[in-house]
Amino acid sequence: MVAQIYNESQRYIIPTSDWGFKRLFGSEINKGLLISLLNKIIDDKVIEDLEYLDRDVMVPVGSVRRMSFDVYCKCTDGSRVIVEMQNYAKTTFVDRALVYTSASILENYSYSKSKDYRVQKTYLIAITGEKIFPNVKHAPVRLALCDMDVPKTTVLNDKILHIFIELPKFANKLEDLSKDSSFLSKFAVAMKTMASFNERPSVMDDEMLVRMFDAADLHSYKKDDRHNYKKSVMNEFEYEETLKEYRQEGIEEGRAEGRAEGIEEGKKSTCLEIAAKMLKQGISPETISACTGLNQDDIASL
Repeated sequence: MVAQIYNESQRYIIPTSDWGFKRLFGSEINKGLLISLLNKIIDDKVIEDLEYLDRDVMVPVGSVRRMSFDVYCKCTDGSRVIVEMQNYAKTTFVDRALVYTSASILENYSYSKSKDYRVQKTYLIAITGEKIFPNVKHAPVRLALCDMDVPKTTVLNDKILHIFIELPKFANKLEDLSKDSSFLSKFAVAMKTMASFNERPSVMDDEMLVRMFDAADLHSYKKDDRHNYKKSVMNEFEYEETLKEYRQEGIEEGRAEGRAEGIEEGKKSTCLEIAAKMLKQGISPETISACTGLNQDDIASL
């Protein structure tokens, strides 16, 4: 995904790249941009200000585990917001999202003087390059704790709210847009194609999108920032190429092992081998889990 649109002469960064996403939405210099985006997506409150928190969260249960978020912040009312960009998100990411928000609540609770089980609301905004809910037509998808035994689902507890922005469900290219297109359709096209533009398209006239293009303009970056961006994107390029090779090996080995030992067992064995190789490459267990479907215990055992 990154490699297909990266070139030396591009004006705008790739917003779905790890470095690019964190620059646009996870840096103090662009805090206003994140606030504007969240206010476009979260409709049950108005965010006036926020504080960036350490992206590495230590889960204080049993053996301490570390989780790393793309963007992690606290609003002035105490609510927490996690924002994740997942280019290769699978259906297992729904469960992972629950673990992420639970980790945030546990961390916040462990440092709270109050022990009456009152917790602040935690939002997780997931922007995904793949469809997580292919059978659900509407977008975005919002998940909360609900009562399913009534004719119309009612929210029982909104302390955890997951909002999935599945980019493929919106417009795919500039030609699909009109001045009256929704904000999320314009945002999706910007996320997927921004790096291919030499200037901001006139249809991207929403104030937040104008600021997003300005923040993504490499011409305004210092030399070190441009270098770090290029280095990060090229690392992602190498990762994607490696992943393609592993997937191809998995298909071929899985077929051979599946014939000899049973398809499902063959698939898992192959995934474990691929996971072991990815660990040696320094790829995080969370990313490996998303790509292979293995659970964290399987990966930890390698």
